[in-house]
Order: sequence, then C-alpha cells, then structure tokens
Amino acid sequence: MSAFQSASRMFLSVLFLAVGLAMIADVSAVAQETDSPRPLERIEIEAPQRRSPAREAPAPGSDYDDALPSEPSSPEDRGRPAQVFSGAGIPASTLSEVTGKSEVSLRAESLPAQVSVVTGQDIQQLNIRNYSDLFAKVPGLHGYTMGQGNVSHSLYMRGFSNASGQDVALFIDGVPQCTPSFYSGSHGVSEISWLPPEAIQRIEVIKGPFSALYGDFAQSGVINIITKNRESSPSLNAYGGSFGTLRALGQFSSETWVPTPYLAYEYYTIDGYRDNSQLQHGSLFNKVSMPILGGLLSLRYNYHTSVYGAPGYLPIDSVRSGSVNRRTAYNSTDGGDQIRREVVLNYSPLCGERGLYATAYLDIWDYTRYYTGFTGLPNPTQKSYFDKRTYWGGRVYYNMVFGDVASLTLGGETRQDSDSPQRYRTDGSRHNTVNELYYDLRLSNWAWFLQSQIRLADKLKIVGGMRGDYFKLKVDNLTLPENSGTGFPQIITQKIGAVLTPTTYFNVFGNIGNGFRSPSYTEVSPYSSGSRKNFDLEPAKIDTADVGFNVALFDNLYFSAAYYHTIVQREMRTVGGITIMIGDTLRKGYEVEAKYYPSRDINVFANYDWVDAKVINPKTPGQDLVTRVPEHLIKGGIDIRRDFGHGRKLLASAYYEYASGFPSYSGSSPTPIFNPDYDVYNCNLTYEGNGWSAFVSARCQPRELSAPVTFVLAGQMCFAPEPKWDFKSGLTYTFW
Repeated sequence: MSAFQSASRMFLSVLFLAVGLAMIADVSAVAQETDSPRPLERIEIEAPQRRSPAREAPAPGSDYDDALPSEPSSPEDRGRPAQVFSGAGIPASTLSEVTGKSEVSLRAESLPAQVSVVTGQDIQQLNIRNYSDLFAKVPGLHGYTMGQGNVSHSLYMRGFSNASGQDVALFIDGVPQCTPSFYSGSHGVSEISWLPPEAIQRIEVIKGPFSALYGDFAQSGVINIITKNRESSPSLNAYGGSFGTLRALGQFSSETWVPTPYLAYEYYTIDGYRDNSQLQHGSLFNKVSMPILGGLLSLRYNYHTSVYGAPGYLPIDSVRSGSVNRRTAYNSTDGGDQIRREVVLNYSPLCGERGLYATAYLDIWDYTRYYTGFTGLPNPTQKSYFDKRTYWGGRVYYNMVFGDVASLTLGGETRQDSDSPQRYRTDGSRHNTVNELYYDLRLSNWAWFLQSQIRLADKLKIVGGMRGDYFKLKVDNLTLPENSGTGFPQIITQKIGAVLTPTTYFNVFGNIGNGFRSPSYTEVSPYSSGSRKNFDLEPAKIDTADVGFNVALFDNLYFSAAYYHTIVQREMRTVGGITIMIGDTLRKGYEVEAKYYPSRDINVFANYDWVDAKVINPKTPGQDLVTRVPEHLIKGGIDIRRDFGHGRKLLASAYYEYASGFPSYSGSSPTPIFNPDYDVYNCNLTYEGNGWSAFVSARCQPRELSAPVTFVLAGQMCFAPEPKWDFKSGLTYTFW
C-alpha cells in the first residue's frame, strides 16, 4: 500500500468517525430542522409584461438576482467595510462559487475544488456551432471539434486531452455519456450533439476527481449538465449562416400546466467549408415533469438522427505550398450516420436537498462511420466502423442532512452495455472487403458510493468520499477467438478535502483523491495475432492532489487560483494515428481566473492554464512528452448587457481563446513535432424586443495553417482546415 493510500484511508477514517460523533452530538439540536423539509423560496413573477424570448422565469439564485443582503452575514464580519460585499455587481452563479464552499450541500460549488458554473443566460451570449462551444469561457477547459461531422468532440482539462474526450466524465441529468469500449481507439468517447443548447438549464464543471458521486472516466474532472423542466412560453427560433448553414428550433412549454411539458425540436443542416463536410441532423427532446410523493418526477424521451460527410485531414506542408487545396476532401466517400434513442426517468426531493434521488435510463445507439485519415500517407485505406449498442442502468442515493452542520450521502448505481463493434477495410468507396475487428461485448458496472460533509467549526469544513466500482467484461473476440474471456476488474477510490473560510468571501481549499478509467476491450482482448489476452487487468488509476483559493472583493472582483499534481497509470494516447499505451505519466500545473464587474451589466474576464505533462518511463526512449497537451491555454473577453425597459435588451459578447502548439511524435523518433498555435475570436450581438429577438455572430480563426486538432501521419503534420471567417444571424419569436 502506497503512502498516498495510507494517508487517504487514515484521513477518511477520522472523517467518518467525526461525522458519526457530530450526528450524535447534534441530533437534539437539529431534530426539529431535520424532521421538516426546507420551505420553497418564493418566486416573484411579473404577470402583465410579455417575457423576453427564449428565457425562463427568474428563479432564486439565477443570474442578476440579488443573492445576498448588504449587511454582513455574521457578527465577526461586521466592521470590515473593505471586504463586506453586497453582491450587487457579481451575478449569483459566480458568487455561489465563493459562498457555496462553506455550505453543507450537494451542489457542485460546495466541493473543496475548482468549480465553474455555466447558466442558461451564459449560453445565450455564446456563439455556438457545436456543443464544445458551450465551454468557450470556462477557465482551463478547451473544447473543440474534430472537424469530421458528428464525431465525438475533444475536451481538454488539467492536462488531459485525448482525441475523443474520454478523460472527462460527462453526465446529462445523471445519465453517463462516456461510452466504454466504443469503436477501436475510442474507449470512453462522449457524443452529445443530440442535445439542443437551448434545453440546458445549468452546466457544472468540477476540476479533478473529487466527487464520489462520479466514477468511470472522471480523471481530469466531471461535466454535469442539467436540462430544463420548463420554459416560460413557446418559441420559434431560426438562423442561417456561412457555408449553407440553416437551423430551426421550436420550444413548447407552459409553466401553468401540471404535468409540466418541455419540448424542443431541432433541425440543422450545413454544406460545410470543405468538400464532403455536409451535415444534417434532427433532434426531438421531450420532457414532462410533475410533483409526486413529496418529490419531483420527470420523464424524458430523446430521438436523434444525423448523416454527415467527413473531409479528413490534409498535410500542412502541402496546403502551405499550394499543391493541395485546403478545401479539398481527403476521401469524398468518408462520413457516416447515427440514430440514437433514449428514455430517462429522474426523481428528486421537491423541497431542499434531504431525501431520495433516483435515475433510470435506457439508450439505444446505432453508429456507422467511414474514415480514411488515420491510416497514413501516401497510401490511404478507408475503413468502416459499426457500433450497435444498447445500454441501460440507474442510480439511487439518499442524502441525510443534519441542519447546516453535516450531511451524509449513501447510494449505488449500475450500468449494463451490450455491444457489437466491427471494423472493416473497404475498397475506398464504402464497400467492405476485409473484416479487421469483430467483437460481441457484455459490459457491466456496479458501484456503491458515500460522501459526507461536516463543519468542524464556523470556518472549517471537511468533505470526504469513497466509492467501490466492480466490472464484468465478457468479451467474445470473433476476430481472434482464443483471446475471448471474462474479466472482473474492480477498484476502490477515495477522496478527502477541506475548505477554510477565514472571512465570508474568501476560501482556501485542498484535496487528495483518486480517479480511474475501466480497461477497454482491446486492452484485455487484443485482436492482432501474437497479442495475448489479459483479463486480470485492473482499472487504470490516477492519484491527484490540488490546493487553491477563491475570493470575492469590493463588490465587483472575483479571483481564483489552484495548483495540481497528478500521476496517471497506463495512459493511452494517439501516436501516429494509432492508439497505444504510453505508460505512467505525471502532470503538474496551475490555473488562475479573474472576473471584474465594473457595473451590474458588464463582465470582463480572463483566465490562464499552464501544465507540464511528462511520461515517467516512456516505452519509446526519448518520447517523454505527453502528446496533444498544450502547455498554455488563455481565455479572455467581455460581456455587456443593456436593459432599455419594456422588454427591450441588448446583449453583446466578445471573447478570445488561445492554445499553444502541442507535441506529437512520428514513429520512434525522440524529437517532438509541435503543431501551430491555435487561437480564435468570437463575438455575438443580440437585441431582444417585446416577444422577439434578433442576433448576429461572427467567428474568426486568423491562422490559416492552424486547427484545434492535428495528427502526425506518416511523418507529416496533418490538420482539418477551418474557415477564417464564419457568420450567422437569426430570429426568435415568443408566442406569449
């Protein structure tokens, strides 16, 4: 047992003992509060005035509500006018990242970790082309498209940047979106293009694996998306843009109906900047909610279908010399399609956080892809990927609340996958010739978890958690039958952290904990001849620690910083277009963020992320840099809001993102090849009238030989060229 594990278990033992003593000591003092649910806060709604388009009724804690009284919250804070804070400038979503740290709560902001919250109002001010743009302003999180249609997008956070985003655990309404043992090389891929951005109520980004409620793939952190239960009124939205872009969205809801419906139907099409980059998709989002048995029950059904082309990757040197046109497709028959159907049932307490939470889901996903770009140059071979998957599962947990002193959350979950991934070599135009990979998979995951919080003093809170995950991997290897078998990997992970709050709006926090990813089917059962099966392989674990602080000052300034140190077991990376295991790795980095609100209607923000990612014992001598990890990530911008009264508003946003060139390797060469730096400018302008709105947006990528994702193929740096300029504009009409 390592010193890290020993220290963690000692801390957890002390923590849970302290929680037990606190429960006994405080049971009489908090009995009255515990026995009665917390009352609902009153929501004030202005009846006569027509609502702004596509906007929910204001709710307590939403942006631009006065979240806090102007008086200090405790006697110790009185007499400190320089630090006392009214919340008049900082919106509640940002302020909650400070005030929530010292609270005993299930909300992400109460964790002793770096947490960012994206609200529905924040999403309104983004220039969104695809779901990776939802995180354009989140510090330390770089989301970008692969440029190949509705293929998985990448998510970079804390030095993790695998090509398919499998290092970040992604959830929507409690349903895991990371897909284990997807097509070859994409273990843990997430793909949520089926979700219209307008259907999102809130996004929580948790840096690091410091919540016991999340397990597989929660290595660099967790993204938890909560969808809307209602909208204030029905609306229609349509926009058009560059390269044949057209989108239409209809939303239907009524706050007065019980059960309460929220329906969002979307159609999207684009011809694309390059040849063979067309995309069409349609999504039906149907959700109905109602109060029942003292809780809120919601039922959601989604249907999504898409067809897309994939223009592939081009050598940068060939585009630079002019021998290859940047808008040319690598193979005009590349592309694919998918159909996805999902049913989700959620239940949660109607008042407060104490009580039972439950989620159940069923997802059926048919996926087809034809792709040439990863097979190398100059003799490409198109391959076809087929993945027909059904997965179902659920989660149940109970949250016990002991006043504002302590809480204990106990629960369990399961996920069951049935899948038949296949890969063929084709004749170059979608006709299969040779089967290269064929499996029949039955994957099971069972888990238990507990998480507790206790305020040992007014200024000190400790949070600890533990979870056990147990897997069954039943693999029928139809390509290499002798490598078939069944494995039972398991892992227990622990987390512990503390928050010290010297003053009301200043927190110092720290964590130590574990994350992990389950073994992929190609790890335990290789399909290439000469490779042996290994069903004794355990989940790859990470050990990580961080320390940081955040503070709100002078009514209008928010600042945070954190340093982290992470060791990863058996990391898998894409090298030369092939996914391989590069060995154990070490990441050290820090993040800083600042937001300034000179008035209630202006937000100026900037953030910076630096990371050093190294391979501890590289299998290939000299290749000691973790590939595809940019050393520097910078974001900054300004949001402006002007209210003219009578339902008329102006929203303006301009923001910038920069990612330094990341390293790649070619073959066994120890010399890294760095891709060009990447940066992008976005601006969005929206005018809202009484029941309608109009917007115009622009996106500029100034470096013509740069792209958010590149690969070294056959010794050449290849990229998916993007347009220098991209424009769109549209209208929204709200019916009442």
